[in-house]
Amino acid sequence: MLAILCGLLPAGARAATRWTPPQRLTWYWQLTGTPKVEPVAVTDVDGFDNSASTVANFHAIGQRMICYIDVGTWENWRPDASQFPGSVLGNSNGWPGEQWLDVRQLAVLEPIMTARFEMCQQKGFDAVEPDNMDGYENGTGFPITAADQLAYDTWIAQEVHSLGMAVFQKNDPDQAAQLEPYFDGVIDEQCNQYSECSSYRPYLSAGKPVLNAEYQSSLYPSFCTADDAAGIMGALYATALDGSVYEPCFGPSPPLAPITAAPSTGTSGGQVSVPHVRIGAVTATARRVAVAIKLTCAGGRSFCVGTVKLAALGRVVRGHGRRSQITLLLGETHFRVRVGHTKVILVKVRRKPVKQLSPRKRPSAKRSISAVVTATATDAGGGVTVARRDVQLRLRVPPS
Repeated sequence: MLAILCGLLPAGARAATRWTPPQRLTWYWQLTGTPKVEPVAVTDVDGFDNSASTVANFHAIGQRMICYIDVGTWENWRPDASQFPGSVLGNSNGWPGEQWLDVRQLAVLEPIMTARFEMCQQKGFDAVEPDNMDGYENGTGFPITAADQLAYDTWIAQEVHSLGMAVFQKNDPDQAAQLEPYFDGVIDEQCNQYSECSSYRPYLSAGKPVLNAEYQSSLYPSFCTADDAAGIMGALYATALDGSVYEPCFGPSPPLAPITAAPSTGTSGGQVSVPHVRIGAVTATARRVAVAIKLTCAGGRSFCVGTVKLAALGRVVRGHGRRSQITLLLGETHFRVRVGHTKVILVKVRRKPVKQLSPRKRPSAKRSISAVVTATATDAGGGVTVARRDVQLRLRVPPS
C-alpha cells in the first residue's frame, strides 16, 4: 500500500508570499548557543538547534529568520546523519566530524536535503542559508566539476523556493554571476580578506543583499569603509559564530512591526483543500527484478511525499495441503512529487516474498503475480483521497 503525506506550506511561507530580502539588510549571525537579540532586520541561526517557538519569538519582534543548513558536508552529529550512505562521504573539510559530500549524486542527496528544507519551512523560517556550496574548489575526494556544482546549487535554490522561502548563496564567488538569477542574496565570509567582494557585483546590480562576515579583528573597522562604498552589509564576527564578537558596519534597525501569519489559502467556507494522487502505469523492469510505478501529484497545496509500497496477493500451501490467502510486501521506497508533476518511482522487488509465491518455480523463471498499489493522500488540514490500482506483473523467481 502506498502511504503519502502531502505537505502544506505553513502560513506566511508560501511561494506567492515569499519574503524578498532588501539590499540594505541589517543582519546578525549566531550558529551556537542561545541566539542573542540584536537590533537587526534578520537573524541567522542553526536550523536543527532552534525550534519553531524560537522563530516565532523573533517574528514577534519583527525580525525575519534564516535557517542554516549544511548542504555540502556530512556532519556526524546531526539526527539524520545515518541517512547518508558511505558512497557520498568524502574527505574531511577540516572541521571535526565533517566530510565533503559527493554532490554529483543528486538522487541520493535530494530527499535528504529536501527533508531538511521542509524542516526549516515547518518551523516557520523565512529563508535558508545552504552552507558549503563550493566543494568543487576543494579536495573533496570526488572529481566534482564546476558544472556539477552549478547543477546542485541551482537545484537547492529551486527546491527552497518551491517551499516558499528565500535562499542565499553561500560563498563561491567564482560562480556568483551564474547563480545570481536563482538566489535572493549572498552570505559571504571574508571577501575583504581574500579580495573577492567585487565578485558579488551581479547581486548588487540586481538590488539583492550581499552580507559579508569578516573574522580578522585587525581589519575592523577599515573593511567597513570598503563594504559601505560597495553597498555590502559587513560585520565582524568570531570564527565560532557563538555571539562573542559582533561589530556591524551598519547602524541598528528601527523598531519593527511584528511579523504575522499570512491569511489561509484554504477553499471558501473553511473547507480543506483536498490533495489528489493518481497511479499511472505499473510495469516490471526489463530484468523483472524491480517495478516502475508512475505517480502524479495532481492536486493539493505544494507536494506529495511518502512511501511507495507494492503488495502481492496469493495463496500458499500450508500443513495438510491446505491453501491460504496471503498478502506479501514485495518492496517499498520513498518518493517526493511536486504538485502538477509526474514521477516514475522504482521499487526493488524482494527475493523472499516472490519465492513464497512461487515455491515450485525453477530459479530465474518468470511468474505472473497479482499485485495491488494503493495511494492514500492526506494533508495537514485533514483532507484525504485514496487511489488503488490492481495489476498483473511478470516477475523473475530468484534463485535460493
